Amino acid sequence: MAPNNTNPLDYTLLIKFIDGQASPAETAEVAAWLDAAPANRERYFQVKDILDQQRVSAVTREETDERWQQIAGQLQAAAEPVPLRRLSWLKYAAAVLVLVIGGGIAAYVLQPSPREEPLLTLVSQKATVQHMVLPDSTRVWIKPGGQLRYRNVKDGLRELWLEGSGYFEVVKNTATPFRIHTPGISVVVLGTSFTVNDDQHNTNVIVNTGMVKASAHEQEMLVRPGQRATVVSNTLRIDSVNAQLFAAWKDGDYKFENTSVAELKELLEANYGYEVTILQPQKFRTTSISGRMLITDAQSLCQSLSGMLEADVRKDGHRIIIQPK
Repeated sequence: MAPNNTNPLDYTLLIKFIDGQASPAETAEVAAWLDAAPANRERYFQVKDILDQQRVSAVTREETDERWQQIAGQLQAAAEPVPLRRLSWLKYAAAVLVLVIGGGIAAYVLQPSPREEPLLTLVSQKATVQHMVLPDSTRVWIKPGGQLRYRNVKDGLRELWLEGSGYFEVVKNTATPFRIHTPGISVVVLGTSFTVNDDQHNTNVIVNTGMVKASAHEQEMLVRPGQRATVVSNTLRIDSVNAQLFAAWKDGDYKFENTSVAELKELLEANYGYEVTILQPQKFRTTSISGRMLITDAQSLCQSLSGMLEADVRKDGHRIIIQPK
């Protein structure tokens, strides 16, 4: 069982962190608090969801203040399983609709759902990497065979539906979170860069910069730079990866850092869908590669890997074969 966090955290600091206004020292404090206990991460999502809803809703200040007064007594009397100091909370009453600490439940006013608009195609399935810039200056790369769609709403393209894989450099906008939906995983961010994969090989999100909230099968997870959240047997799992490598399919620019042959196999299968076979794998047990490689096609891939691995690397149909010389 994860230990409880004994260090209280000011809610105002958490709000600064969510809004991207925290200093490096404050960011480190919040990061340590998030790592201290699972309940802290749940509380983070509760506060963030409330703020996100308030930003995009039409709730008035008067309505918010009235609801705040209704629960203020509960907040003062409730015991907190994970201690956080309630400093200057009234300053943020306009941002917080309802927060019930005792039961660990965040609730807020939901606006009536508008009539659902049909999905429109933004990027269609093609055999090449497609790059585009959205109206908010967010940059998007879609892997060959992928498709990106959106709803024609006045708030702009900050909610997208992805089939396949894409890399996103999202421009920060604290008023409107950026949302990506796939059949297997969903992502919510304010401003960051990351890869989303949902194809026959992978269902995951890999973060390059910033942080994202990944959700799948009624689970939520905070994913940080250099981490990968993967759906495995209907469960979200996190591991550490070289995020740059898993995004390099967009331009073919690879920067290896002590990358093992086993990691290289996983990378080629994830980025290009190749089936990779390693013959006599025991001879590559201590082999790793470092350096920069530009991959423009299958031939350049095999030539570069042959030189870096000092091995025989060849392509046979949709399979890459690596074996000692």
